[in-house]
This record gives sequence, structure tokens and C-alpha cells, in this order.
Amino acid sequence: MSENIIQIESPEDPQLLRYKREFERKSHTRDGYFVAESQFLVQRLLESDFLIESLLVDGIEKIPSLPPHRLGTFPIYVLSRSDIKQLVGYNFHRGIMACGQRPPRPSIDGVLPTDRANQLTVLAASKIGDFENLGSIIRTACAFGADAILLDEGCADPFSRRSLRVSTGHAFKIPIVESTDFGADLAKLQSLGFESFATVLSTTATPLAEVTRAPRSVLLMGNEGYGLEENTLAHCNHQITLPMRRGSDSLNVAMATGIFLYHFCYLQGCVTSG
Repeated sequence: MSENIIQIESPEDPQLLRYKREFERKSHTRDGYFVAESQFLVQRLLESDFLIESLLVDGIEKIPSLPPHRLGTFPIYVLSRSDIKQLVGYNFHRGIMACGQRPPRPSIDGVLPTDRANQLTVLAASKIGDFENLGSIIRTACAFGADAILLDEGCADPFSRRSLRVSTGHAFKIPIVESTDFGADLAKLQSLGFESFATVLSTTATPLAEVTRAPRSVLLMGNEGYGLEENTLAHCNHQITLPMRRGSDSLNVAMATGIFLYHFCYLQGCVTSG
């Protein structure tokens, strides 16, 4: 057996502490670590630039093929299937999990690509507290060509197990900035030549079909229940809306994000397929 493959005999082994759900619930900080569950998510994590602390599998046969740069860089713990279920309480993991290290919190101007100075789209989200909605938004932003995601302090944890599962690992593929001062970050983007487009429910807002994006655009999405707060709207150059029929006044925020981003990134010619 390879020296970095370690057989574990008990789910109470302290080396497995970070895999416990109770540890995640009790940890109120977003610094440190996250857990990716299932073969698919673990493989995406392995292919990313994120640092990995360890792997946990229920059998040696579950150990994935490791990219050359990952070989021998972290321990691989082996624990029986029944003990893993006792450790985490469910079977979503399909017998394989990984503990990754969260990157240092980046600044919004530090994550923007420099090769397309005048064709940039930032998705900014405020008070998206539902883990599944946030995971869907991350997946959508990555698929439709956003260059970065900016989250305010009221958003759910993008690296929680549920958000990662719903995002299908796209959180490893797109820069995510967890802001500690959302207003200041929006102002920073404006100083870099970005125009901000706030999505609202208003008869005076510009219908999406009539919206022409700016070369550098920030699209702001708010909470499903009460939308964007007034102090956030104060930072925005434009208010835009999605007209609806049959008395509907709202959509699921993840679905609405997809519609707005498709308009901004595809119909406005900033992204091609592939």
C-alpha cells in the first residue's frame, strides 16, 4: 500500500474531523476548508488549482486517477462504507469525498482577466441565502460566460456541501469573491469602467429586450423575496426588468439569472459557444 494511503478504523478518528457535518455546522467562519462529495465533484476538484488536504474513500478501488501534479501531495484515507455513513449521516458522497482548502479571499479587481479588457461581465448577487439557488447561479454564471461572481455577506456559502453539489463543481472553475464591503466593491468596479445593471420588479425599469449592455457590465441579482436593497440600488447605473404574463411577478432567482446572463453574454455578442 502506498505510504499516503491510510486505513482508518473508526469514524471518530481525529484525522477525519473536517468530514463531519457537525464540524461544518459549528464552524461559522468561511476560512479554512470545504468538503466535495461524489466522484464527479472530487474529479473536478482534482483538475482545479485548489489545494487539497485529503481524500476519503470507502475502498481502494474508489481512488481516482490523480493528475501528475497531485501525486503524493495529500493523504488518502480509507474507511468502510458503514463507518462513512456514520461519519457524515447520508450517502450522497457515493463512497468518495475530498477536503479542499479555501483560497485566500481575493479582491474583485484581482480576479478580472486582462486579455479582454473591454468585454467583461461580473455577476453580483445580494442576499441569496438559499444554498441550492446559489449553487444553480454559480453553475449558470460559469456556463453563460460571466468572468467573475461577486457575493455580498448575506449570500450562502458558495463552498458549502450543498452549494457545491448543485453547482456541479463549477465553483472550482470561476472566480468567486465573497465581499466584506459590497458597496465598496461595486464602487471599485465603477471606477474600473463598469456599468451596473440592477434587476428589479418595476414598471419604470427598462425591459430586458431593450437593454444594451456596456462593454464592462455588472449584473446585479437580489433576494427572491424582497429584491435588491436601496443602498445597493444607489450604486447602479441602470434598472432593468423581465416582463412577465398571466399575473406572474417573479421567477426563481437562479432561472432569472440564466435569462439575464444569456442576454448579456450571448445575445450581446460577448461570448461564443464552446
